Amino acid sequence: MAPVNVFELFEKIQSADISVHQQRCVVVRNRRATCSRCADACTSGAISVRDNELEIQADLCVGCGTCATVCPTCALEAHRPNDAQLQQAVMQAARANDGVAVVVCKRMVEAAMGQLDTDKIVAVECLGRVEESLITALAAAGASSVVMVEGGCDDCELVQGIETARAVRDTSREILDTWNCPMAVDIVKKLPSSVRAQDKPFDESRRNFFFRAQDEARLVAGIAADAALREATGEEEKPEPRFVKVMDDGTLPRFVPDRRERILDNLADLGEPEDRLMMTRLWGHVIIDPETCDSCRMCATFCPTGAIRKFDDPDGTIGINHYPGDCVLCRCCEDICPTKALTVHDEIFAGDLLSGTVERNEMRPPKYDMSSPKKSMFIFRDILDCPDIYER
Repeated sequence: MAPVNVFELFEKIQSADISVHQQRCVVVRNRRATCSRCADACTSGAISVRDNELEIQADLCVGCGTCATVCPTCALEAHRPNDAQLQQAVMQAARANDGVAVVVCKRMVEAAMGQLDTDKIVAVECLGRVEESLITALAAAGASSVVMVEGGCDDCELVQGIETARAVRDTSREILDTWNCPMAVDIVKKLPSSVRAQDKPFDESRRNFFFRAQDEARLVAGIAADAALREATGEEEKPEPRFVKVMDDGTLPRFVPDRRERILDNLADLGEPEDRLMMTRLWGHVIIDPETCDSCRMCATFCPTGAIRKFDDPDGTIGINHYPGDCVLCRCCEDICPTKALTVHDEIFAGDLLSGTVERNEMRPPKYDMSSPKKSMFIFRDILDCPDIYER
């Protein structure tokens, strides 16, 4: 993807439905990163890649949250509902439905108006809003199954959301199977009979609660509630820095997404997994070819989560440590490696996720001291094979 002003573009999509944490975006961190998952998954065309450049048309955003589901670093965060609200609602609905969590797309609910027990379902703008921290939380809480009901997705204007939902379903199944959890996860076209209305009046306000808010009154109330919470806790909302600043150790700020932390906490509640290779969309395993690596350690400089970190031992040994449990499979390190010595595999041993496994990769001292102000002179001497190059 060609370089674009991602800061300005993301400012356009910032809204009451989606918030943007620019420093977490791998393309903001390094322009050579090729991630375009938000554009690939966007259901409404609000985020797109055209002529090899990222484009944003904020007026097209429907607030479905699918872009937040696919973003590996949670640079995009969905609201109305946020993750906590959605989880609380689905948990409550599952308890009312004998442990079966039913999440239904808006289109299907509208088609079945008046025929559903709204205490037993949760409606969302698009099934792409469902992600693995919600599903693993349901598993840890003892739910028997998760049923996602689509509403004719093949001819829906938000059709791309079903592909995200299917990816989440497949990853969830792989995780639950590895943890020997019997909870089923399915995407179906028909509503289960257990959610049919049983002589109860239809509650229109509840049906619309998790649809995209259309009235400004709710938005104002939400903003007021957030402000009141910050005032009560003494917390001040810090503005998002426009530029990513390098820390004292020469790396960019690191952040492990809350969703990933919640998934690991939920898996810990489920117990010990089978110690086998697991392939998902969530985690990666970094492999470095020591013969090709030039020890620049740019992978550690730009890693958004700290899954790759530098070490410099007192005896002069240098290298990087890899923490598989912190890898979010963003592939930024793979994209920016100047010698293509680094590969990110999407297979990882399940036991490494909870154990805090660290893999040590020792490296040869770099040919050039990248902190030296004379590094450019030394590099050009080698490139031109001419020792008579001097700085003035």
